[in-house]
Amino acid sequence: MGISAQGAEHLTMKIGRAYKHAKEFDALVVAHCTRKDLFTATGREENGRYIVRVEYAPQDGDITLSLADFAYNLRSGLDQFAWQLCLAGGGTPGRGTMFPIFEKDDPPTQANFLKCVSGMPPDAIDVIRDLQPYKRADFRQDPLWQLNALANLDKHRLPAGRSSDTSFYIEPVGFIKTDFDNGIELSWPLCAKDRVKVEGKTPGLTFGEPIDSSTPSAMPLELTRQDIAEIYRYVREDVGPRLIPFLT
Repeated sequence: MGISAQGAEHLTMKIGRAYKHAKEFDALVVAHCTRKDLFTATGREENGRYIVRVEYAPQDGDITLSLADFAYNLRSGLDQFAWQLCLAGGGTPGRGTMFPIFEKDDPPTQANFLKCVSGMPPDAIDVIRDLQPYKRADFRQDPLWQLNALANLDKHRLPAGRSSDTSFYIEPVGFIKTDFDNGIELSWPLCAKDRVKVEGKTPGLTFGEPIDSSTPSAMPLELTRQDIAEIYRYVREDVGPRLIPFLT
């Protein structure tokens, strides 16, 4: 087997396709957040409390689909690039060949890491090891970890998009807030009913695991538009340039 004539271009093409989906995703999010009928607020009395339920207008399904396509292209691009790196190192890529992304540094993880990079140039392996999320103080802030988590989520469920509670001016203080997908509930003692005010502002959306997931993660994924943009930038400007020279 020889190195593909388009070895490095595999990643470049995937990055380009991911960019198109990222731009579409961003435009759809902006359009959703600025619509005039973005949310409705309804009040009710229940068990001696006054409850306001705020529900957001259903999101366009293309928002999550474009985000999922973004994650797929970027993550699979890294795996295809790993295949080419293995060929460049004189190895024979197989089912276990992939771009490793790990949050822990322990013996089982290192064993898996070596399986993923088997056959790659030693210097390339050193670069990939240096890029591992566990190298950071908080691996959850690492763009590669976020990309991997997003891609894994998309294999089974579409990433959920929900609005953050910074979207409102709320008074009086002292309310109890309950989150659910597509909105929140705010609860006050009944005596505060006449003073309740909920004014909507342009919300900030976060994307990740659904709040009402039947198997919630201990560390749920929550990404903003800015996080998605940083994932793309990181792969394009930090990861790719450090590894492409090994295919030259």
